[in-house]
Amino acid sequence: MARTMLRGIRVTRKRELIDRIHQYFEEINAAPVVFRWKYKMHETIIV
Repeated sequence: MARTMLRGIRVTRKRELIDRIHQYFEEINAAPVVFRWKYKMHETIIV
């Protein structure tokens, strides 16, 4: 989040920062991306 949204912004109040963070999450959640897991669980177990 810090690299994509907070880098380079300047805020004057703590409330403004909180509002911008909430706005960021609303924008991200408006168009969710489905993650497809590439591996089967038994392939990830390391003995």
